[in-house]
Amino acid sequence: MSYTPFDALGFGGGELNESKVCYDKTRISGSTKTSYILHSKGGCMPGQKDLFTNNSRTPPGMGSNVDNNPITNAFKRERYIESQPSAGVKHPKTHLEEYTFNQFVPNDDESLDLAIKASYRQVFGNFTLMESERPIELERRLRNGDIVIRDFIRSLAKSQFYRTHYYENVNQQRFIELTFKHLLGRPPQSQEEIIKHIEMIHNNGFEYHIDSLIDSLEYQEIFGEFTIPYQRCWNSPSGSKTIDFVNTAKMTRSFATSDNAIHCRKTLPAEPGGSCQLLDNISKGKVNNIVIPQHRKNLLKEKKELLEKLDREESPPESI
Repeated sequence: MSYTPFDALGFGGGELNESKVCYDKTRISGSTKTSYILHSKGGCMPGQKDLFTNNSRTPPGMGSNVDNNPITNAFKRERYIESQPSAGVKHPKTHLEEYTFNQFVPNDDESLDLAIKASYRQVFGNFTLMESERPIELERRLRNGDIVIRDFIRSLAKSQFYRTHYYENVNQQRFIELTFKHLLGRPPQSQEEIIKHIEMIHNNGFEYHIDSLIDSLEYQEIFGEFTIPYQRCWNSPSGSKTIDFVNTAKMTRSFATSDNAIHCRKTLPAEPGGSCQLLDNISKGKVNNIVIPQHRKNLLKEKKELLEKLDREESPPESI
């Protein structure tokens, strides 16, 4: 796992894949190549990215926010992409040495299935949805090249499944910390950041908050258009704080635990069941200890005993 240190795996830093998951079919959109067959007697429909995704040329909708809306955000993002920055997590040792390069992004069916599974796992917080709940039409658009991974992630975060489990049944601060984890791959860094997004939700609504994260330059800089978000604070990237590792471990808990299962129990019948996991860490400055899973403790104990045994075998006998 190239972007997750070995020591972090015991805290829940595991991933299903050995590297970042990418997919892109839009690069052949609009071409004469066959990208998707509707049915056996139907014609072939090449991808139509401009029809299904926002760009700086998209007509604004009625009632859009004048200062900040998907069209202006798309314009800022396009101007940023024109500078040809390198996409990905930056580290102190490599930040000044990185250069721009064209990364190959697959578009075969196997990569599509892998990207869809990784997207569900990341956005839905390892909470598996039933087959009947899968957005088949959205998957078809991704396969056809109508949308990029970024817009696939956006639609999943705006879905009724996500709204039900991570917005309507949790308190507002818990919802914000989850969206930061699912969409930006990091925990909120301050209470001021949480308050800003609480006001954003109050003034503009649920979907506006989702758009603000996915259309941000931070998302574009780290994940670009074709990479599924992942937890990126296990190895102290540039721009993160030391507390981000602690908060990531606090929110993740273990590799097999879903974010829906971490919600705390209700104390009152009318109270939402999901309470904030980082309340003490962020607002009170009272950092909680990392909870190490029992299996990790056993591995550390075995490793320590093995090292002690090797030291005894390698050390020369004492002279009399």
